[in-house]
Amino acid sequence: MKNFQSVVLWVLVLGLIGYTIYDKKFNNVLYEQYQDGSWHQTQLIDFRLPERLYFADEPVPLEDMNVRHRLDREFYAFIFAHAGTAMTIRRANQWLPRFEKILSEMGVHTDFKYLPIIESNLMPQAVSPMGAGGLWQIMPEVAKQYGLEINEEIDERFHPIKSAYVAARILKENYQKFGSWALAAAAYNAGAGYLEGAISFQKQKSYYDLFLYPETARYVIRLVAFKHIYENPQKYGYQMRQESLYCFPPLRTIKIKENISDLVDFAEKNGVSYRVLVEYNPWIKGKTLSIKEGKTYEIELPYPSANRSEGEAKDNKDSLKKMKVEK
Repeated sequence: MKNFQSVVLWVLVLGLIGYTIYDKKFNNVLYEQYQDGSWHQTQLIDFRLPERLYFADEPVPLEDMNVRHRLDREFYAFIFAHAGTAMTIRRANQWLPRFEKILSEMGVHTDFKYLPIIESNLMPQAVSPMGAGGLWQIMPEVAKQYGLEINEEIDERFHPIKSAYVAARILKENYQKFGSWALAAAAYNAGAGYLEGAISFQKQKSYYDLFLYPETARYVIRLVAFKHIYENPQKYGYQMRQESLYCFPPLRTIKIKENISDLVDFAEKNGVSYRVLVEYNPWIKGKTLSIKEGKTYEIELPYPSANRSEGEAKDNKDSLKKMKVEK
């Protein structure tokens, strides 16, 4: 009898240790503790939509069951693509502050900093099957209409900053036309002409009430879902450590006013490889750069011995503070 009691006692003790050390449950997320003391998601036990959701200060109509089901789909897609979403959060740390500044300057709601996540997953050299390119996935004809330069040597759709300004202009024009940021986003995806036709035919003025292309019908919903996950990472199993977030090294800006006959040599003279040159300037396509009279290009490059600095660590810390932590 004593042996049996001892076995039961040891089972209870081991079970308690296992529960305390191995697994921990926060907000319906199950975690496993690693040897370094950090917690990592093992599975999501359950999921419930938040009571309220907003995008660009516009409420999402959660009382509409169709909207709730669409949101369920996108939340689950992001949450269960755990590795992919974690990588996107890491990349977002280096890009979103830049985009937020531009959007604010242009009078566009800063929630649109999440738009390149839906468009390109923050991949600067992304090209769609339809030919849209860059972080903001701009079509060639639209790029030229808004003054972006495209030729054999460069394609400014892939310029992270210049393309962001163009995207902001388009979004602002869409908002002025449709009077809603959700509709402005839908028009960015499908085109203002298509959206005008859908509104006229269906006699509906809310994005959430329109029957749209499948991609466009998911577009704003995906923005809403990722925004909420990014701003509440721990709630959905993303225990992001400061040092794991990506950030740019200290960069220098080189103004180019004369032709460059060999960009490989130019890169070497500036202490970097051609790969690094193109990585930080994805708008450069070829081996040469021709400068028209009166024209100036700006090339961003890391310093030759660029390492993670105290300044970068501070940037990461500040970014983490912006991500709301819910337990």
